[in-house]
Amino acid sequence: MSGFRTGPRLRIRPAQPRRLAALAGLALASATAMATPPSDRVEEFALVSAALGREMQAKVVRPLTAGERPVLVLLHGRGRHRNSLLELEDAREALLTADLWVFLPDGEDGWYIDSPVDPEGRYAAYLDEFLAAIATRYPLAQDASSWTVAGWSMGGYGAVRFAQRHPERFGAVAPIIGLLDFPRAKTLPAGRNYAVPVARFGADEEIWKRFNPLHEIERLRGKAILVITAEDAFDRVMNENFAAALTAAGLPHQFVMLPGGHTLEVVRAALPAVIALARATAVHQTHP
Repeated sequence: MSGFRTGPRLRIRPAQPRRLAALAGLALASATAMATPPSDRVEEFALVSAALGREMQAKVVRPLTAGERPVLVLLHGRGRHRNSLLELEDAREALLTADLWVFLPDGEDGWYIDSPVDPEGRYAAYLDEFLAAIATRYPLAQDASSWTVAGWSMGGYGAVRFAQRHPERFGAVAPIIGLLDFPRAKTLPAGRNYAVPVARFGADEEIWKRFNPLHEIERLRGKAILVITAEDAFDRVMNENFAAALTAAGLPHQFVMLPGGHTLEVVRAALPAVIALARATAVHQTHP
């Protein structure tokens, strides 16, 4: 990907959104200069999920312009929901002015996986259903290069795992403060790990081989990869380990270090770069 390199660690301040955008190779000046578009471009999407056996909700942000615009699927973190970013004025404005199809599905506490211990926790299958449903309802680009999957925290983990399961569907992946070297029981430094939800993953010590994204790095080859973490975030070592694995495999990627911790403030600061990536990747792929 043009503009993507292997390995450098950049420190970006939230007050410098143009530098964040430049990491993805596209300035956002034209989008941010637009007037706030009408709120009726944000709508609710309901899907009766066969995988979960109930109705699930999502938010959809329609693009500014008609037609097959690039697509951003954005997965929320644990304890959050489809409205978490839309409830924040700056994040909502960024999504409204992005000129993308943005989809924010509810993932509950499911980690976006099919649980090996809970037969009703089929959240990976639910995301498959969701992807199929939006493709039939909306005029979305068919080229995988126009699709980006992103998310934060649990959703960052889910975004990478989803891209690894469906490399043919996405041109870019962008985890923010994601739990990327996870699950891992005892081999991370103190304060740099996250307790494995046994009710979702099980207690088998071998689960790290089955669910840790590091074991399927190769499935991201050819994708634009943007990894964002924060200086004081507990996930920092996980993200550094993931970036090191990308480097060892020879996979070009961008690694960004923001100030702050494992917080929603970091997610808000990272959002312009993710949007820029989604726009730039589609442009680069469809117009070499």
